[in-house]
Amino acid sequence: QIRKARPSAERAEDPAAPVAKGEPDMAHLNAAPANTTASVFRCASCRDHYESEDAGPGLCPICNPAEQARDQMLRMMIAEQNDAFRRALGFAALWRGQHLKGRTVATPGFLAIPERTQAALMNAVITFTDWTEDSDPYEDHSFGRVEAHGVAIFWKIDLYDAAYHFGAETPSDPEQTRRVLTLYLPSEH
Repeated sequence: QIRKARPSAERAEDPAAPVAKGEPDMAHLNAAPANTTASVFRCASCRDHYESEDAGPGLCPICNPAEQARDQMLRMMIAEQNDAFRRALGFAALWRGQHLKGRTVATPGFLAIPERTQAALMNAVITFTDWTEDSDPYEDHSFGRVEAHGVAIFWKIDLYDAAYHFGAETPSDPEQTRRVLTLYLPSEH
C-alpha cells in the first residue's frame, strides 16, 4: 500500500519491528525508491511505502516529526475554523478576524421535524463538544450526532472550493474554502 503524505495509524507491518538483517538502521537516510516510479519511496525506519512530491527520501509521513507537526497544525486550524462556522451555523462566522464563507443546509427529513425540536437540535449543534476518537477520527471537527426532544440528527461540514464544485484544495485557507454545514436525519445518511 502506498501512502500519500498524510500520517496514518494503520501500518502494514509492526512499526517497532527491527530493521532487516544486513540493513543499517539509518532511518530515512537509506530510504530508497520502492519501484520504478521516482516519487514512491520505502521508509527504512517503519518500512512503509509513501509518495513524496517534495524532496523524496526522508519525508516519510509516518516517521517524519516535522511532517507530523505540520499536519497536526493544519488539522487543528481546520478544526478551529469548523468549530467557528458550526457555532454560527454558517452565518457571519469569524475565525481569527477572517470571515468563513459558506452556507447551512437542511434535508427534507430535518425540515419535517417540528420547529421547536429543530431549534433545540440547532442549539445542540452550536454547543456540541463531544469529540471522541470514533466520532472525530480526522480531528477536524467535521461531524457529530446530537439529540433533542427524543429526536437524533447528524450534522457534517464539507469543505469545497470557492465555486462549490470540488473539494477544497487548501482547506485551511478561509479565502479559498467554502463550508457547507448539513443537518440531516440518520435515516438520510
